[in-house]
Amino acid sequence: MKILKNGDIVCLFSEKGKKWFVKIENRHFSTHEGIVDLQQMVGRQSGDFIMTSTNNKIYFFTPSIEELILHYVKRSTQIIYPKDAGYLILKLGIKEGMQVLEVGTGSGAMTLVLAHFVGDSGRVYTYEERQEFVKKAENLVREFNLEQRVCFHTKNIGCGIEEKGFDAALIDLKEPERYLRDTVESLSCGATFGIVVPTTNQVSNVIRECEILDVLGLDICEIFFRRYRVNAERLRPQDVMVGHTAYLITGRKIKSG
Repeated sequence: MKILKNGDIVCLFSEKGKKWFVKIENRHFSTHEGIVDLQQMVGRQSGDFIMTSTNNKIYFFTPSIEELILHYVKRSTQIIYPKDAGYLILKLGIKEGMQVLEVGTGSGAMTLVLAHFVGDSGRVYTYEERQEFVKKAENLVREFNLEQRVCFHTKNIGCGIEEKGFDAALIDLKEPERYLRDTVESLSCGATFGIVVPTTNQVSNVIRECEILDVLGLDICEIFFRRYRVNAERLRPQDVMVGHTAYLITGRKIKSG
């Protein structure tokens, strides 16, 4: 079990179910259940608790990637939701040691996810032409000590991809069909690619482009997510659910000819 230290991100969890996500620093954090001395968590394990200034229990945990994406990452652009990100990780087969191309860094949330799964022996090469987004994403992965797993390129991928032989690729841009040929050409034969788009006309544009490229097994889906009210006597779905967020397109590169 990991021992917490200064600089770690933790989820504070009250007995009433309220959550806060904070970085352990030499300061106090104010909640409606009292003031928390963040230094009390240093040297202790996830799942323990501390007492607030008003004598309330606050439990603390190492947050999951899902929680970090939804509640901690500051969004400069629309992020890929955890329900979609999890599917893409499995569909693209992202694992330890892989070399992965990301086209469109955005807020860096998916960069963080990819960096987590490629491990210390893998590498994520991410392209983003907007310098302000690259800086924010760099700060994000550095905050989680994953900067050695990510190579940032501040450039439009249309100007050329500097690496070749990727094991997988993910495109998250407005007009993915414009970058699909270069992306596919940068992949190893048999490698998978994923594309994230919000509208059906974008999906159609991708399909048309794939028809003239060396790809096979094109698959398109969307994922809906619904939580349930936690009550043993009156178990029922919550009134609001996460419906359409994106269409997820995946396929494989094949040998030409």
